This record gives sequence, structure tokens and C-alpha cells, in this order.
Amino acid sequence: MMVKYYRGVWYLSGKGLPDLRMCAIKTIYLFSFRGCFVRTGASIAGAVLVLAVAFFLIVRFVGGIGTDGHDYYSDVILEDHSRVEERFVDLQGTRNTRDIGGYPASGGAVASGMVYRSDNLSSLTDEDLQYLENIGIRTVIDLREHSRIEKYPNRIPEGADYHIMPIYDHTKPLHLPLLVRRSRIPSMFQDSYIEYLDDWSSRIKPVFEMLSSPEAYPVLIHCTNGKDRVGVITALLLDLLGVPERYIVSDFSLSNLHLEEVIENFIEHEEGTLLISMGIPRSDLAGLMGVRSRWIEHTLAHLHRRYGSSEGFLKYQAGVVPEAVENIKSLLIESAGTALKNPAVP
Repeated sequence: MMVKYYRGVWYLSGKGLPDLRMCAIKTIYLFSFRGCFVRTGASIAGAVLVLAVAFFLIVRFVGGIGTDGHDYYSDVILEDHSRVEERFVDLQGTRNTRDIGGYPASGGAVASGMVYRSDNLSSLTDEDLQYLENIGIRTVIDLREHSRIEKYPNRIPEGADYHIMPIYDHTKPLHLPLLVRRSRIPSMFQDSYIEYLDDWSSRIKPVFEMLSSPEAYPVLIHCTNGKDRVGVITALLLDLLGVPERYIVSDFSLSNLHLEEVIENFIEHEEGTLLISMGIPRSDLAGLMGVRSRWIEHTLAHLHRRYGSSEGFLKYQAGVVPEAVENIKSLLIESAGTALKNPAVP
């Protein structure tokens, strides 16, 4: 993308802006700015002002062209084993911490109080930390990239081992496409899930090796928003344990249950504030902070088509030894009941 000069106005040009956006820029010049702010030889400050206004209008009105209006707030699939009141952990500093236990699995049910999935732990309060200590969290697995960890360092409950296991090395460049072509965001997320499996399987391996150790439990696994990287890891784990697909998809979709709170929290941080100031409508942030249930359906279909199963993926693509895979099953499948229980409550 470059900055060019067109009949007295500076504008953005390049492959990142399709013809429709170029037409919009020129229209802005012809109808709003010609002869008002910028003429040939006008000051750089004036040119920058016009560029900023034009960019805001493009982001606001042109960047949303082609979006499908998906209702993320309604994309929540509740099944008989969802039990959201019991599943979600009521922490003040997170919005998406939950127990993945209680789902029917091969030969029983997924053990509750053993594996928790979450968004980042950087805003945990002292009360939150005490709660996590009370439920006995012994291992925290952080799937975030190092730059994100440095910017938002975790608060870890006392006595827990902290392991940094980034799925990828650098922050995904989602914000620029979000600004100028928001219709591409859903496919970018969906494609990234496939990348985790096909291109980053070596990063998934240590997570499951950790889960094969009895001394690691209870485990809390998290990424930034607790929906994408940890969503795929959770889907792999539940599929390995024999949980029916409809429950895996339901569990994935629960990230939308508190979406309004997630968006509000995002806006309070500098990244969200910046996007709003650049012209992103608040309603469009759901496409960045929410999930679509079909993303994980597509991922599971790819997993089964290419690798046969989660077990096949872990053994032959990720390189997890068979003994570790069997250990995970024996540790996380219980034969008695499917009721969730809160280990922090006597």
C-alpha cells in the first residue's frame, strides 16, 4: 500500500485497496474536499487532514461492504450438557473461563475439575487468584505469542507451574484487513484454524504431552480471548476423548455467550479504542471478538478427512507418542456420571 497524489489530494493506493475503494477516495475528493482543504501546493498538514478524514470515511462506510451480517450473539448452541451456570467460572478478571468436563465421552464422561479453558489472565484480581488456588490449579499453559505476553503478562495462582507454549510466533495481522475489508475476517479465522493443524502441529505437541502427565492436573489452558487457539486445542482434546461432535461445536460456540462484555472490555484497552477511533463501528467488533460455530465444524471435517481422527493427528502429524495419548484418555474419562461439580465449593 502506498500514498499517492491525485489532482491535489493525497490518497492510499496499492493492492490492499480494490477499485471500489479507489473510487470512493476520488469521490470524497470531488464532492467534499476539492477547493476546500487541499489544492496543488497546499500544506502537508492540510493533506494529512484530508487523508485522515478520507481514511475514516472509507473504514467506516466502505470497509464494511460485503459483510454478511452474521449474528454472533445468536450463534450460541446450547445442548443438554452445556450447563453454562456450572461450566463458567465466575472470575472478575476474565470473561471466558470454563470447565470442559461433563460431556459424554467414550466409555463414560469427561472428568470435571481437571481441564479449564480461558482467555488471558493478565487482569485477574486477588480474589480470582485465590479462587484458582482453591480449585487447585497446578498448571497454566499459555498459548499466546511472546509479544502479547510481554504486553499483557499473566497473573498466576500461587503454586501453579507456568508454561509458555505459543501456537505461533507473531501476532496475526488482523487489524489492517479489519479496517479496509472486514468481509474477509471470517475466512481468515477459519483458515487460521487449519493452519494450526497443518503448519503448527509441532506447537500443539507439547500441550498434549503436558496433558499426559498426572502431576499437571488440574490444568488451565488459555490464549488471548479464549476462543481461537484454545478453541482448537479443546476441540482436539474433546474429539480425542470421544465426545460427540455436536457437543464439541456447542462448547466452541459458548465463547459468544458473554460477547457483549468481551467487546466492552476490548474497547477499554488501547487496541479497541484505536479501532473505534479509526472508524470501525462498534457492532463490527463482534466479527473480531466472536466465533462462528461453522469454523470448528469446518476444522473437524478437515481433521477427520486428512488425519482420520484427533488421535491420528496427534500420533502421526504432531508426533505425540501413543503412550501419552492413552494416558490422556485414562486421566480424563471417568465412568461415573456426567455432572459438573465445583471443586472450590465444599
